[in-house]
Amino acid sequence: MKRVLLLMMAGFSTLAISQNVTENKLSFSYTQLPLNPLDKSVSTYKIVVERNFEQANEDSLIAYQARLEAATLAYDAEVLAWQVKKDAVDRDYFTKMAAWQKAVNAATPATKPSDPIIPPAPVMKKVMDPQMHSEIEDSFVSNAINFYGYDQGEGGATVTIGINPISNMQIVMKPSGTGAQTKYNYTIQYRMPVNIKVEDGNGIVWQTILMNNQRNYKINTYASQYEHDLWWIDNKDLYWAKFEKSARQTALAEIQRQLNDQCGFPVKTRSVEIFTVKKFKDHQYNDLVNAYTAATQGYQKVGSELDHSGASTKLNEAIKVWKQALTESNLSDKKSRVNDKVTALLYCNLSEAYLWLNDFDQSESYGNLAKNSGVGKFKRAAAGIDGMRNTNKTRYQANQ
Repeated sequence: MKRVLLLMMAGFSTLAISQNVTENKLSFSYTQLPLNPLDKSVSTYKIVVERNFEQANEDSLIAYQARLEAATLAYDAEVLAWQVKKDAVDRDYFTKMAAWQKAVNAATPATKPSDPIIPPAPVMKKVMDPQMHSEIEDSFVSNAINFYGYDQGEGGATVTIGINPISNMQIVMKPSGTGAQTKYNYTIQYRMPVNIKVEDGNGIVWQTILMNNQRNYKINTYASQYEHDLWWIDNKDLYWAKFEKSARQTALAEIQRQLNDQCGFPVKTRSVEIFTVKKFKDHQYNDLVNAYTAATQGYQKVGSELDHSGASTKLNEAIKVWKQALTESNLSDKKSRVNDKVTALLYCNLSEAYLWLNDFDQSESYGNLAKNSGVGKFKRAAAGIDGMRNTNKTRYQANQ
């Protein structure tokens, strides 16, 4: 019992000396820099649509014509063979009828021949119409693409978008459930890559093929496979148009995303935590609260300039306070105002702030100090900054 009491007292003591860390969450907007920037003189862009599916339409028509001709030749040959058989049957019948008629005319008893059995005439096999890709208007493409940071117009960049044909299309059914709960799920598997090329006055800035993988488009779910078959008879032509439009819209949405990620200036949102200490023993932390206020004002100005210069005054004001507090750091004394825990949170605050001042070396340096601090919470917080820092650093350097 005495040991338990001692352990409880130790626990209360630990709680008593533990800082009350406040996680001040903040979200702010910033403009993401491009990985493949255009010439700085460019302010406009125009979209050029390449209808690569038109060649597929021509190929489909040629293939259809070939199938139609082959079916016609096969049908003509079957008709010729059928006519030979019919003529033979007719010849035999007419010969028998002639003998019967002569006998009747001579008053000689005779049995009238049975009607001939004519072989069924051949039917030309149906040749499926070619699956043609519909025309696409320039406005359908240009209205779907918003190149952030630029206005549509002549004399600037050219964004060439190649709309390719849908290929490798097949309807796939996958059952789910058992017994009365069985469902039949139908999807269309297909491929429809799109080409994109961005050029400015200096040449090609970025060029790639997107969506070059298998895609899935949900048709419907049925309680019976035959419900789908019935539905398909009446709706397949209309459904093709719906499916094609959806596939193209999906491709254009991906072009929009990738174009702006690589070459545009999209506005993004960053969520951060600015750590302060509310209280700890008799120590005061008004300086950290003031730094939090300055940092908040600074982060809210990050998005005002591409280089974040609008945030520099307030962020540097906060940095000055945090670095001054670090001069009090005493890692060996848990009761000190700036002990190991407060030191680690200051490292995190500094790592994030330097990141948005584009001082990536300082940001990484303080991040590493936080990760090596031994304080789990702030090790994780610092690690969470790494990805943003690496992204911003790469993009910042690409635009210098």
